[in-house]
Amino acid sequence: MKKYYNNLIYKKSEKFTMLRATKWQTLNDCEMNPENFQALLRNDIPSIRISQFASSEECNKLALAIEKVGFDFYKNVEPPIGRIGITQFEHRNRDKLRYFDVVKKAKKTYNQVAYFSFDPLKRLATILRQNVSNQVQIAYEKEACEYYFAGLIRHINVALLHIDFAQLDAPDWGIGNITSQLVWNLYVKAPSQGGVCKVYNRQWQPEDEKYKTPGSYGYDYSLIANSEVKHNIPLAGDLVIFNSRNFHEVLPGIGERITISSFIGKMPGGDLVFWS
Repeated sequence: MKKYYNNLIYKKSEKFTMLRATKWQTLNDCEMNPENFQALLRNDIPSIRISQFASSEECNKLALAIEKVGFDFYKNVEPPIGRIGITQFEHRNRDKLRYFDVVKKAKKTYNQVAYFSFDPLKRLATILRQNVSNQVQIAYEKEACEYYFAGLIRHINVALLHIDFAQLDAPDWGIGNITSQLVWNLYVKAPSQGGVCKVYNRQWQPEDEKYKTPGSYGYDYSLIANSEVKHNIPLAGDLVIFNSRNFHEVLPGIGERITISSFIGKMPGGDLVFWS
């Protein structure tokens, strides 16, 4: 396997898809259209922003429903992160059937929240179908004959430098077959100051695991030294999509920062799948 670490060119191995890193075409917010979506998958641009994806009234209704349900907090995660719903990552080393048992309850809770306002997953799926000529659906695990959960709701004011990539996190799951992975965040509530999500033009590669902080999901900042960075400012009602294989972090903010999110994976046949 041939590697050029300085230019971050990583040729395809038996397990991981090819890493491709060049200078981003822009550091400005990019609108949703077919060309920009494909550019984001290739890491040619840092992010896509759908301004006013949700109205103020819709966000207020979502926030009230979320408050009524209440957050659980991850165990042994610092800084604290509250969530409604589940992630596949939490169950990556457990029996798959246990995960899909919990999915049923998580979907019910998500639907309870969406009922009082609207369903962000369905709205985004419609937009993607209008801009991408592929099937868009919730990820499906053939081995278990079950659909994944998508639509994680989080109360998160700080997140360490990290990546999210199913080829690393879920190699033995169906989502581990994705060729590229994005993440979207709908800002239901935005802090009055700060809370910026910084995305770096530095994509994860297997050798980076030695820079992971022991006992944490975070990575050493030496990995993103001199990398381009995009500051995604949280604005209530906006939805931002970026490539989750890129290292990213959330800076501290003043006030609540509540998001609804999921991953978007591109499967080998071109279909797009959601999961959290």
